[in-house]
Amino acid sequence: MNVAELIEWLKTQDQEAEVFVLYGERGGSWDGDSYTFRKFTPELSEYSDMRGNQFVKPDAPHFNSRSLYLGEKA
Repeated sequence: MNVAELIEWLKTQDQEAEVFVLYGERGGSWDGDSYTFRKFTPELSEYSDMRGNQFVKPDAPHFNSRSLYLGEKA
């Protein structure tokens, strides 16, 4: 799903609903980590742009990729 598709999907959802993302912290009980949900804020997102990255070769799966990550593992 790309951002445009996500926006269209979000338009079909309850527009008053709060958005939560999965947030992980090291040292909890599940495989050594603890996971909870947190209200989404832009700080809990990360954008990665691999276009033109000289270290990413054409045969790499992330060659010329652009990704938006939601949630965080501290």
